[in-house]
Amino acid sequence: MISAVLVMNTQGKPRLAKFYEFRPVEKQQEIIRNVFAVLCSRPEHVSNFVDAESFFGPDARLVYKHFATLYFVFIFDGSENELAMLDLIQGRFLDNFCFSFLHCIRGQNPKVTFFI
Repeated sequence: MISAVLVMNTQGKPRLAKFYEFRPVEKQQEIIRNVFAVLCSRPEHVSNFVDAESFFGPDARLVYKHFATLYFVFIFDGSENELAMLDLIQGRFLDNFCFSFLHCIRGQNPKVTFFI
């Protein structure tokens, strides 16, 4: 099951944060800081898969993709396939995110909220 979807810039500022399990705002901010600390400390040539047990509970995994100035992050449990999650980021999620973001900037989609 997917636990969270995060999009953050290279300074660690969240652009989109969706948690599918209830967590207080303080805990969400702590998770975002911890995820960013892990991502920015990783070299470019290493795997896009990270164990997330230390800040998201047992059996948690994190997959990310770095595009331009954004990190796209999915946090999920062991029931999901890691490669399928990476494919989801690279395929449909990224395309839909960019499309929705452009429409939000133009003011054509008021239902989508981004942290700008």
